[in-house]
Amino acid sequence: MLCTLPVAVSPTTVFLHRGRMKEVVVFIRSMVFLGTQIVSYPMLYQIKQFWPDCRVRVVAQDDVGKHYLSLPWVDAFVRANTLSENYRALGGQADLMIALHFASEKFGLVGLARRPRFRLGFKNGRMTDFVWTHSHRKNFAEYMGLSNMRLLGALKPFDPEIAARQCLLDIAARRHLTPDATDVVLMPGGGAGDYKRWPIALYVALADRLLTLLGPDTTFSFVLGPDEQNEYAWLQGLNRAEFRFAMTRPLPEIAHLVLHARLIVANDCGPSHLAQFACVPYVGVFHEPNREWFWARPYSADVIPRDNSTEIRHVALQDVLDACSQVLQA
Repeated sequence: MLCTLPVAVSPTTVFLHRGRMKEVVVFIRSMVFLGTQIVSYPMLYQIKQFWPDCRVRVVAQDDVGKHYLSLPWVDAFVRANTLSENYRALGGQADLMIALHFASEKFGLVGLARRPRFRLGFKNGRMTDFVWTHSHRKNFAEYMGLSNMRLLGALKPFDPEIAARQCLLDIAARRHLTPDATDVVLMPGGGAGDYKRWPIALYVALADRLLTLLGPDTTFSFVLGPDEQNEYAWLQGLNRAEFRFAMTRPLPEIAHLVLHARLIVANDCGPSHLAQFACVPYVGVFHEPNREWFWARPYSADVIPRDNSTEIRHVALQDVLDACSQVLQA
């Protein structure tokens, strides 16, 4: 019958087909924002650690191939949107299908029609939940990068924190330039709009307070993107010797920077996910609670406005400083 599922077997018996490359197809939940791509990186990294000789094909509905083809763990990218396009993108030779989508029924239907031996997907009360041979229940209070790794871990368990940091080390090793290490990395960006930007003047005020907390020799690196040209010019005009700048730098350089930091403070922005993969003390500044984009751990803290206004500029400097002190002591 079409809906008959294979009997579960030990992960050690995965991919025993002879005479051809082992194939893994990952359907990415792509959006235009960089962070949505980055949260899938540790899972893609771990696939290649489990099965180094497999061929990984990423499928997405948006034109985001550049974010994946630059990774050493991705062999091909296919853009697909309709049901038939995704059916063709999966192909008939895949051994493992991973669907990171948690709302659409489309990918369950594709898995049901093609029936690769292993089908991984989120359970979210959908009609096609039964299609998955291995699954992880979708929890909107769980960091998306962690959810993606736990989905793969349903097939073969691993430590998400170790995988995330090793993924970041792999990315950092591919840098062409090595930025100077600094004590504190600050990420005042927010490509989605000003509603995600804690004001740059408050970041500078925080740096002043951290000099008292961490010592007068503390150094700071500001990670800035193309949308922060005005902030960059203003910061340069301060002529602060302890301030350094990573302006529109490639991800491997940012990865190196956060791996060597004592503390990271960031808005909800794409590079903030690299920061969270580093597994160092981290404070996220948010306009409202959003645990899908924040990895809750003893050495991390998220700070929101105390007045429930959803105005990020209302996040109190003292609250962020207290959070910094908390994670540094964890």
